[in-house]
Amino acid sequence: MKFLHTADWHLGMKYSQLQDKAEKARQIRIKSVQKILDHTVDVDFILVAGDLFDNNNVDKQLLNTVAEMFKRTKVPIYIIPGNHDPLTLDSLYHDPVWDTLSNVTIFKESKPFTLPHHNVTIYPSPVSQKQSRNDLTDWIKVDDPDSRNEITIGVAHGNLAIEGYIDNPNFPINPNRTQVSDLDYLALGEWHSHRAFKDPEGIIRTVYPGTPETTKFGEDASGKAVVVEIEKPHSAPVIHELDVGTLIWEKHNLEISSMADAENLHLNIKQTPNPQNRVLSFNLTGVTDQDTINYLENFPSEFLNKFMLLNIIKDDLYLKPDLLELKALLPEGAVVNQTFEALMALMKTQPEIQEYSDLDPERTTEIFKQIRDKDVLEGLSPEIINRAFLIMYEMIQEVVP
Repeated sequence: MKFLHTADWHLGMKYSQLQDKAEKARQIRIKSVQKILDHTVDVDFILVAGDLFDNNNVDKQLLNTVAEMFKRTKVPIYIIPGNHDPLTLDSLYHDPVWDTLSNVTIFKESKPFTLPHHNVTIYPSPVSQKQSRNDLTDWIKVDDPDSRNEITIGVAHGNLAIEGYIDNPNFPINPNRTQVSDLDYLALGEWHSHRAFKDPEGIIRTVYPGTPETTKFGEDASGKAVVVEIEKPHSAPVIHELDVGTLIWEKHNLEISSMADAENLHLNIKQTPNPQNRVLSFNLTGVTDQDTINYLENFPSEFLNKFMLLNIIKDDLYLKPDLLELKALLPEGAVVNQTFEALMALMKTQPEIQEYSDLDPERTTEIFKQIRDKDVLEGLSPEIINRAFLIMYEMIQEVVP
């Protein structure tokens, strides 16, 4: 027996984070699904383990597009509803278009299904609501496991209830389900990264294939489906991964402190392969000068339309104020000037920036004697000091005409 296991297509998802590229991403998602269907030449059937659609309110045209894709597929397709497209009263699985597809079966009940012309029984656990704390696979029981002569396959959508993985999981599934219910294979959906789990005998029988197209950052092993071969009852499944995804999502944290850092980032972005299929996000941190920040400001327009999305986040990138300019702006007043001098003294404690402080040693020593709270030095960093100068600079600029 050889079949294709897939899940979490999420067709029709909004992709709001991709802004004006959302529709392009939705079309790529459909093409990735077609890649899966193109791998069905030598398989006996397809299992879709839930969340074929992102919700039950997708456009009717999308439903018809999927129906046409399925019509062109020559093997049987077996589908369970997931928590995104559950079998509720308004479920799209009640649409009459499914009745026109002779090769498609929507599992609407939790009961054994014996495949025609095959020595295989499927145990489906369709989802009929958005949330549940019940294990929908609890019902699966194989009569006389010791003498069974058929291949048994469970299909469900939910979270393996492995301690330390997820607190209070939605639709929890016993991680020992294959052993408890004597299943040769448990086809799961819900987790978007490909994951495979061994039974107590060390045999992989429980698998999440992953979503065929990455939906967001963090789904590092996504863009996949799997082909599964099971020779006979109780034999170990042979699992082959299929890489079908197109979009690559990458998130990076980078510290920018100089123009050289910004120029290096520019070069890396410019040399990124296949930019049209990449979603890149750079979270920039650090303290730098105005010229560097101005240079970074040009990135979005320079690389406009070259990437699926390029996001440069500068919320944690701070401007290093010109201390001479700041000192010249200081209004008369003991508190402001003492604060400035205290910050200049604290700069002396940081090797990276101590040369920028023009406070003489005697005045520095005097200021430290006045600092009663010694904990002020704990956790101090150049970034914190520069941030303090920046705040002072911004406050003074607001009041100085």
